[in-house]
Amino acid sequence: MNFFHKMKYVFLLAISINFVACAQKNIAPIMDVDVPKEAPMKKSKSGMTFDQQQIDLGTIKRGEVKEFEYTFTNTSDEAIEIAQLSTCDCTEVLKRPYLPIKPGAKGTIKVKFDSIKKELGDDIDPVEIDIWLQKEDPKTGMPVLERIEYIFKFES
Repeated sequence: MNFFHKMKYVFLLAISINFVACAQKNIAPIMDVDVPKEAPMKKSKSGMTFDQQQIDLGTIKRGEVKEFEYTFTNTSDEAIEIAQLSTCDCTEVLKRPYLPIKPGAKGTIKVKFDSIKKELGDDIDPVEIDIWLQKEDPKTGMPVLERIEYIFKFES
């Protein structure tokens, strides 16, 4: 071998050793500690996966009106169609999807809470919004129900 071929091999060897040495500096030490796994996402039988299934409105003054939204993603492999939404008198559904939501698509449900329509002292339990789907539960034959809710506390 001539001089240049020998130098090429020496140079490649030096670079390889350098990469190995640098890579080993960034390796974390092995620790004997159990690392908790991420909590698995709760699989909904409806296929609606909400960004927030419960919204905390905080402290509300009597007479105050709040508007807020629930956003969901269709995580099933079939379209989701909302048949009906039901809630108490203090809550009004302002916007909801009327067309089927395709798999992977997002939907929004916008609601308005009117605190004047809520009895004082009735802020202990969450306010629920029931979402009835066109889809039936194969086990019961009943429409699939999904529930979202919000909580608040009246200012004292």
